[in-house]
Amino acid sequence: MRLRLAVLQFPLLYCFGVLVGMSVYGVNFSPAGGWLYLIPLLLPPAVLSRLSRGALDRMRRSARILAGSGALLGAVAYRPLHLGFWDERSLAQAVTVAAFGVVSAVVGWLALTQLAARPGHTPAPVAAALAVVAAFLALSSWYPMITLLGAALCLASATALRWEPVEVPARGGGPRAVFLGALSFYLAAELSQVAWDMGSDSSWGTLIAISFLTASALAVAWWFMAERLAAASHPWFTAGAGAVAVAVAGTASAVTAWRPAFVLHPARHVLLGLALGGLIVALLARTTVTASAAAGVQSVWLAFVLGLAVSAVYSAQCEAYPRGRLAFVAPAVLAFVWERRRAVALRRAEPPSPA
Repeated sequence: MRLRLAVLQFPLLYCFGVLVGMSVYGVNFSPAGGWLYLIPLLLPPAVLSRLSRGALDRMRRSARILAGSGALLGAVAYRPLHLGFWDERSLAQAVTVAAFGVVSAVVGWLALTQLAARPGHTPAPVAAALAVVAAFLALSSWYPMITLLGAALCLASATALRWEPVEVPARGGGPRAVFLGALSFYLAAELSQVAWDMGSDSSWGTLIAISFLTASALAVAWWFMAERLAAASHPWFTAGAGAVAVAVAGTASAVTAWRPAFVLHPARHVLLGLALGGLIVALLARTTVTASAAAGVQSVWLAFVLGLAVSAVYSAQCEAYPRGRLAFVAPAVLAFVWERRRAVALRRAEPPSPA
């Protein structure tokens, strides 16, 4: 579970906490400090996947030191935010939060490459890690920035991991990576909608925690079904899981567009949690095949961060047009259609099997 927490702490805890701070509580880009928050959100997810084998090995040898320093930076960054407030003009806050974010992203990428090198995972550790994430999100109802402390504690647990040399993951990842990335973007944009709409009312933490607990329960349910019904290759649990996720999340989006007050209803977040669980099932289906296919998860990681950021910008600029959020599903639908057509074309191009 510690390895999964090291992977999830950057997109689900650090990025979410920083984007809530910037969007809900404000950020001042007039001094240079305001731009520092953007560095860990955008630069590491785009650069880390392009590192050479030598650079990756050097970082991996220092992984425990990096994780320990990240935990320390996270504690320092969170301390004034616990019972204080997000100071948008504080250069010291911007420096510590940004430095913590860079280390968080690096350790998360190292954990992701190590996880990708071990195909054949079961959902149980992922489900447990999602439950931990949900616990910190629930606590954010009382301490809105506690997700930063959660990321720091996940890094602290990563100091006990055994970091092994792995091959550099192949870029591109394999089939369905484009669709899963678009689906991740859409779900991140929808999950975070409640935070921006509720402003400084931090009870959004409990609602988003419901989504992650639902996703965790669905992952466990899939594990038992796969074991007892040999469903690991069943279309609903593998290739169809992402399509089901789009349909379920699309239902939540359509109802919210029709009745905007539904954004605060727990049932909406149960639906989004089921969709998130479908995404996890699809990712697990990829990572149980080959390590090269598992490496494509990094694009999903980046897409989730971008979904959080775009959702924040949309809510800040277009709050009066909630129905416009329906457009967020378009990339997932188009990517799904493209992937299906591509799969059909590849099957037709295959030579006929000998009689």
